Amino acid sequence: MASLKETIKLCKEGHVQQAYELAKADMIQQKPWGQLVMGWSLYYLIKDDAETANYPSMVSHLDELQSLNNLSVSSEPVLYEQFLFKVAEFVKANISPTGIDSPTKLSTLFSKLRGYTFEASKGYSFLLQSFIKCDSWLEMADFIDWWNLEKLTQEDYTPYKMDNGRTIMSVAEQAFIAQSKALLRLNDINRINNFLPKMDEIVENHTEMTYPGYFYGKLLLASGTNTNGALNAVIPFAKKKATEFWVWQLLSDVFVNDPDKQLACLLRAVNCNSQEKYLGKVRIKLVNICIQRNLFNLAKYQIDQITKCYLSQGWRLPYDVECWLHQPWIDSATSSNEAPIDYLTISDEILYGKVEKALAVVIYVDTNSHKTTLVYGHKKRLVQKLPIKVHSGVVIRINYILEPNGNPYVTSASLSSMDGNLNYAKEVEGTTQKRQDKDFAFLKTKNGDYFISPNAVRKYNIKDGMTIKALVVYDYNRKKEEWDWTCITINKKK
Repeated sequence: MASLKETIKLCKEGHVQQAYELAKADMIQQKPWGQLVMGWSLYYLIKDDAETANYPSMVSHLDELQSLNNLSVSSEPVLYEQFLFKVAEFVKANISPTGIDSPTKLSTLFSKLRGYTFEASKGYSFLLQSFIKCDSWLEMADFIDWWNLEKLTQEDYTPYKMDNGRTIMSVAEQAFIAQSKALLRLNDINRINNFLPKMDEIVENHTEMTYPGYFYGKLLLASGTNTNGALNAVIPFAKKKATEFWVWQLLSDVFVNDPDKQLACLLRAVNCNSQEKYLGKVRIKLVNICIQRNLFNLAKYQIDQITKCYLSQGWRLPYDVECWLHQPWIDSATSSNEAPIDYLTISDEILYGKVEKALAVVIYVDTNSHKTTLVYGHKKRLVQKLPIKVHSGVVIRINYILEPNGNPYVTSASLSSMDGNLNYAKEVEGTTQKRQDKDFAFLKTKNGDYFISPNAVRKYNIKDGMTIKALVVYDYNRKKEEWDWTCITINKKK
């Protein structure tokens, strides 16, 4: 007969089997403390099993622990927390995602755990982290449902930063991705629909996460009964996230039977303002399509970008890239990022229907709100945040739609050059006229006078009698409440 204190002392001194035999004797004699002593003896046996990678022994000891019907998680939380850690350590160290017998081992261990109900804890989170690395396991969806993602802790939402500076995504992000993959693999529409609200909440409230949005979109598509239904389901979400590369990567999967739309989506994806390290897979997909369409120059450009990124990260080049680098066409192709189609318009029309096009001149960029003021037509002016970085005087080509209230909304923008046939913007040359008692000036030309604002006078240090060339636009003057020509950028003539 041994007390709990004596049992733990024996175990810590390395006499685990002796402690176990004493506990077993107490169990036979039906001592009131027998199950508790046996529980801790089994914990130390499970600890040894984890450290020696003895899977059969661990299963046997978990069965014994499960048979102790007078013990529970609520009555002995410390004991069960400790054994959770050891099971998790065993899975992490000894069960590989690619192991032939890994699925069987995971399923067996899960069967020993699923009868318990655990509360949120470090050990419980560690168990989740250990299991979800094997994301092709067929019971993953059931395991995560049993684990219950509502029990994720605040710490689980924090990414882990390694000593080498590399950041590993948080346990929470890994878990939501693992469950998404599992449900997509099962193609269980009811379970997908039940999971979608949780994904919606994650995407809305955790914008620091990169990939859940992509899988949320995949789940939305999977919930549709056909291509049109799936597209209708994902479009509202895609509009909110149109500047994210994975939205366009996702939409490219919808248009496998529409080559131009698929190509447009992939081009939009790789031209989003995203970190290069995330674009490898989408660039590889784009290269495959480029090769099919004999767009070898564009294909080579994508390969160059992949190679540069992977080498800078110290990653091994993907197998597909290695193969392409040894194909005959790679040497004769000239790397070029020139798009073979108007991918911005095609991709915008996927989201918004018919879009309007215009050449616009940037009038002003508010550095606080990041909103840009544009003149995009005769007596047409708008203020909006743009998906690209610009500055005053830049000429851009925009696609836009009219919202229900009649206001224009820019859906995409790209840098462009001046068109000489515009009736709201042009380049002119002339001589400045500035009075000393005024803070503004005028540009005098043979075809008329153009206003130079006080800001422009100060910025370009305008003096009377200077010969200059200016970009002028037909802009709205709020003080005078009228449209008039004004200088935006100025180049002084030598």
